[in-house]
Amino acid sequence: MLKTAASLFAATLALLAAACASDAPASPTPQPITPTAQPSPSPVPATPTTTATPETEPTQTPIPTAPPVPTATATPAGPAGYDSNAAMYEIFPAFSIVRPNLEEILDEMVEQNDQSLAPFLVEVLRFMPSRRSAELIGQALRDLTGQPFATEDWESWMDWAGRNGDSFEAPSQYVAWKAKTYSAIDPRMGFFLRPASEFSRINPAEIVWGGVLTDGIPPLEKPRALSPQEAEYMEPGDRVFGVSINGEKKAYPLRVVNAHEMVNDTVGGEPISLMW
Repeated sequence: MLKTAASLFAATLALLAAACASDAPASPTPQPITPTAQPSPSPVPATPTTTATPETEPTQTPIPTAPPVPTATATPAGPAGYDSNAAMYEIFPAFSIVRPNLEEILDEMVEQNDQSLAPFLVEVLRFMPSRRSAELIGQALRDLTGQPFATEDWESWMDWAGRNGDSFEAPSQYVAWKAKTYSAIDPRMGFFLRPASEFSRINPAEIVWGGVLTDGIPPLEKPRALSPQEAEYMEPGDRVFGVSINGEKKAYPLRVVNAHEMVNDTVGGEPISLMW
């Protein structure tokens, strides 16, 4: 009889343990949140991409959420006494700082035929704080590349650099230099640029400052879509950005996107970002 009672007691404990396990609350299944379309914001005038040359280094308020951008140091000069990374930092160490021996540095660069610095020189050309320093950069570019563009014709220089970017391999510390330099304008620019040397699918030399701070132009967020019949403001020759995902198709008019430069939307259940 004692053996039977013990068996019943053990069975009771097993049932209680099973009951406690079955009563444990299950992890809630996350439910998808369907984004609600928002009305299209009023167009914002496009911001010119070329700005006046900054004379002083702007003072920025640190943003706690952005990790610090590492400060790169120039690579020591090699046995030949010349190094592309060192020359890059000497030519443009920071905004409004011009080395007293800038002409000598540029002369040595041209003598070494260091074409890896050609896109870099185009980039810093518009940031030179004085006419003399800008002309020194312009003349070095003409000597180095054989191109005839005037010093003040930055758009032609930039167009040339974009078309010939694959012909120049930038110095190893170019992206670190760019992140450090642009952090003086807005710390978040350094945050965006820092990983570019690892995964960027475009030439980092083509990433240039557009003249405004981060988020200075509001993006178009989930704009309300119209049917072709409702879009009476469209002209037959208007260009659009066409997107087709999972059977859903949308067209974003260029003259609407141009004012915002970026669209965040959902097409075919997938989030997209369209940049122009």
